Amino acid sequence: MTSVESRNHARSYLQKAQEYLDSAQDNLDLERATPAAGDAIHAGISAKDAIVTRLTGETSKAKDHAKAKELRQALGTNSDAASAEKAFRELISMKGDVEYGTTLITLAKAKPLVRRAEFLVDVAKGLVRQS
Repeated sequence: MTSVESRNHARSYLQKAQEYLDSAQDNLDLERATPAAGDAIHAGISAKDAIVTRLTGETSKAKDHAKAKELRQALGTNSDAASAEKAFRELISMKGDVEYGTTLITLAKAKPLVRRAEFLVDVAKGLVRQS
């Protein structure tokens, strides 16, 4: 993939991340915790894809996001690397419960997930918009 293509892909992932984040925030405002949490998780995944694609040219399409260490590797010595990895892992750790579990997610559980997604989207914006 050329650098122009990878920058375009990174921008597309960032747009998806922002749309999911906007939806998560709207769902929180409407007190729909489970969809807010689900949207936050997808915002985080898309933000990770934007970050990794911007920094390395491509992102993994592994179904098991928890095994994806590419975010930390791509960020390297970036000051947000450890926090971004932690936020992403916390989002991914809830994916099964939110999407496939029988227990409804509470607002108390959804709010921190949305904050983690906000952080990842902000990191992605900073990196993708530099190009």
